Amino acid sequence: MKVATDTELVEAAAGGDIESFGKLCERHYAAMTALAYSVLADHHLAEDAAQETFARALTNLQRLKDGRKLAGWLAAICRNVAKDMLAAKTRNLDSEAGLRTADKTHEGDYGDLMRRALMRLPSGAREIIVLRYYDGLSYDEIASVSGVSRAAINGRLTRAKRKLAQYLSRFGFAEDKS
Repeated sequence: MKVATDTELVEAAAGGDIESFGKLCERHYAAMTALAYSVLADHHLAEDAAQETFARALTNLQRLKDGRKLAGWLAAICRNVAKDMLAAKTRNLDSEAGLRTADKTHEGDYGDLMRRALMRLPSGAREIIVLRYYDGLSYDEIASVSGVSRAAINGRLTRAKRKLAQYLSRFGFAEDKS
């Protein structure tokens, strides 16, 4: 059984085949959720952002000229949706609450510390870490979503992991050398 390419599914969906669009959603949902999580640091909001991404993509599918660029196009929409959601979230929260660094009372909460460390990374580095380790994408898949080469992904991932390790070591988490 032949698996349809993104290009074939985009063409069919643009022609009104909603089932083809559903297949595109299934294929790219996890990556868009991970990408949104890299911006929002909230799984439920990330899922909302991914769903909004596909809603916007469906209404604008005619604008996509090359189906081979679908992953990058969806990623751009998703980044914008997530940034808009983050801005709205920030307006509704005390802006200082999310910016405080981890203190001694948070040292036992590893998940919280990791989220804080992750959010300290530049957005591009955070995105690559989340796509690789949260969503489990390969370097080639990350390159497709990000629009950069596999070699660039490798370098960015190495630098991002180094920055995470530096931050975590400041809070007493030594690097495991075993």
